[in-house]
Amino acid sequence: MYFVVEQWKIINVKPSQLGPSYQQNIEEMLRNQVEGHCNSKYGYVVCVIRIIQNEIGRVQDGTGMIVVNVKYQAIVFKPFKDEVLDAIVTDVNKLGFFAQAGPLKAFISRTAIQPSFVYDNDAANPCYTDGTISIKPQTEVRMRIQGIRYDNSNMFAIATVNADYLGAFENYANG
Repeated sequence: MYFVVEQWKIINVKPSQLGPSYQQNIEEMLRNQVEGHCNSKYGYVVCVIRIIQNEIGRVQDGTGMIVVNVKYQAIVFKPFKDEVLDAIVTDVNKLGFFAQAGPLKAFISRTAIQPSFVYDNDAANPCYTDGTISIKPQTEVRMRIQGIRYDNSNMFAIATVNADYLGAFENYANG
């Protein structure tokens, strides 16, 4: 799920970055520090929308850096347990398959795939197939998240496709 959140971030500005482009430098440094990172509280920061407020900078003793507390709005992606997402399969092996839904990487275990699907290693690409539908790289799947782990810049989930309305599907919108 996507959300708009407001957060505070401390930015350290070098004295050489003061001057007419001060605000632009703060915005650029903020974007570099927060976009593409994630934490368990807010999820993955997709982009900074705008800076709401800059507090007056303070000179840091000993370094000469200017410390500025910045309040900003950002769009974040935070999937929840039991949320259903569409993803693209990236890798298939005998233990299950990996799928990608935006910045979220998910593993779907062989036990979390419908029992009618069998692993086929003889095909040009390894896949899970039930005779009519194949789950192979670049296949679109609908999955339900069972658990999520957050790192500094990654989100990893364990998911299932073993339920009604979940699993591989074709996207007819592309032709």
